[in-house]
Amino acid sequence: MLTSDRVLVTVGTPCTMSAVGGTETTKALVADDPNFILHAAFDAGLIDLAVQADGSLSARFADGTPVDRVALEASHGKRLRADLGIRIIDELAGDAITDIAAPLPHDLGTGGLRKLAGLSYAEIRGSELRDMHGLFDDDPRLGPSLQSQLFAYAGIGALAALPQSLASILEDPSLFRVVAGSSFPGLDSWAELKHPNADSDGKRDKFAARLASSLASHGSALVSTMLSPSYPLSRTVKNPELLDSLRSPSGYMRVPQSPLNTVAACASSLIAFCEAAPQMLFDYPGFRRPQVALWTASDAATLPGYQVLEGFGPNALMTSSKLDTMNEGRAAADRRSVADSLAPFDRDASGTVIGDGGTGVLVTTMDFALRHGLDITSIIVGWGHSGETGGKAHFAGVGFGGENAMIHAYDMAREGHGIGVTDFGYLVAHATGTSTNSKTDLTAAAGARAIAAERAGHTAELPAMRVGTPKALGDGHTMGETGLKAVSHAISYLLGEPSVGVPTLRHLDPQLGVAAEQFDLRADSFTGDASGAAMCATQGFGGYNGAVAFRAATPDSLAAYRPDPKVLAAYLERWPEVRRQRELSERISRTSRGSTLDLAQRHCWPATA
Repeated sequence: MLTSDRVLVTVGTPCTMSAVGGTETTKALVADDPNFILHAAFDAGLIDLAVQADGSLSARFADGTPVDRVALEASHGKRLRADLGIRIIDELAGDAITDIAAPLPHDLGTGGLRKLAGLSYAEIRGSELRDMHGLFDDDPRLGPSLQSQLFAYAGIGALAALPQSLASILEDPSLFRVVAGSSFPGLDSWAELKHPNADSDGKRDKFAARLASSLASHGSALVSTMLSPSYPLSRTVKNPELLDSLRSPSGYMRVPQSPLNTVAACASSLIAFCEAAPQMLFDYPGFRRPQVALWTASDAATLPGYQVLEGFGPNALMTSSKLDTMNEGRAAADRRSVADSLAPFDRDASGTVIGDGGTGVLVTTMDFALRHGLDITSIIVGWGHSGETGGKAHFAGVGFGGENAMIHAYDMAREGHGIGVTDFGYLVAHATGTSTNSKTDLTAAAGARAIAAERAGHTAELPAMRVGTPKALGDGHTMGETGLKAVSHAISYLLGEPSVGVPTLRHLDPQLGVAAEQFDLRADSFTGDASGAAMCATQGFGGYNGAVAFRAATPDSLAAYRPDPKVLAAYLERWPEVRRQRELSERISRTSRGSTLDLAQRHCWPATA
């Protein structure tokens, strides 16, 4: 059995933004919470929210008028619901391969997210981060791309889980690393990339700014930059002695490690973790392994102008014409709406729906979390990735043969953590919404379970594993971010919270065959298992497969890794209060405007030690 210094854990719950909305909006939708409409209105900028001492929400319009939830539903409910999730995009009608997509809701993709995060040029200029105001030009061609904004909102948003500043918990920035996944670069500015001499004003070289906002590497770099101790380049050129203040007692400069960026199709975020995890656990002479990692992912695949949709082809995408054909001759009760047109594992599975999204969560070792009083929300018990492309004749699409990623994760869970294949009760599946992927998803998952059981000497029939997918909730397919979005739902399950099933499932696809017999596929949400285990797995274009496995964090599961008895006892004594404070802090952050900037200022390392 591993010891606590060789076990990775998540701290807090992931911060997300997707076509449904923010974290609180998504949780309310899964739980069928009547406050869903308040959170949707907050995302849309219609109202402001405040978390009360008893945990309840109060809501006011911008002029201070109290909000009545019933009246809000009556006046704005229909429009708010029409502006989120999977929906018809009017400007695509007749001009593109599909007119159905899942972009960010309301105005969040066209300036609203910057307002929500507090990342306008004026706000940065007036903050403690003023030295980097040049990165936040209000011109959308020069400011951070939507993908970078999602990285900043979700990545820095994850820091709300910390009981004190990151800089005080981890005094040496060189022990911190951003671990990021994405499938696409930030595409917003591509149409604006041109020779700098083409600029009419000729006052500055804007090409570099446009190039930087388009690079796949720069979204996660923005997060690292906002948290880094730093001086403007112009000041350090004139006063190089300023750099001496960045030197730590160890001799290392007080800057974070470079972001680890992984671009691996739909499996990007999970493979990014697979690459980072060994660095956090394994020693080598002279190597400084990260003590804390911010695991984040983002994709804005609908930009610019939904052009990438053309690359998927009509067979892979859900379209309104397919929907019309599907609904033809059906009774009204059996007709599918646009919102539930992405139907994985269903006989109606006719195509995927591309969307935008970002997620971030903190990862550290169990020993570090116990000693610093951080709320451990899950224990990471296995991971794996592989490159099988069985059943493919070209690089696109997903095929069979992705078992290895999950087998790696199951082997780690059994050999290092004593968690067997029968302990895993929840699979958060890739579930793109195509019939082919539905079959390959479950076939690979069933094959991996069978091989893991055989390797463990387990001969009895395996219990059915519950399946969930946030794509069918309305998030659509966010490409490289999708695996980390799945992780957010796995963690909710392991906290015993309402957990997503397959909301659009009506009639099981008969083509799934015997593989479906190993899984419990239902539409309804359900209560998670606060002592269970969950698996997240993805398949991606080109044979990229990734998997990460989790178990619940309980007093018994923490004790199993033999941490220092005094440290564990002290932690368990204050754990309920640590969790209460973490939940409150996250809720306040996720229902406050300007929270990204506030968190960045609170948690960044100062330029001088």
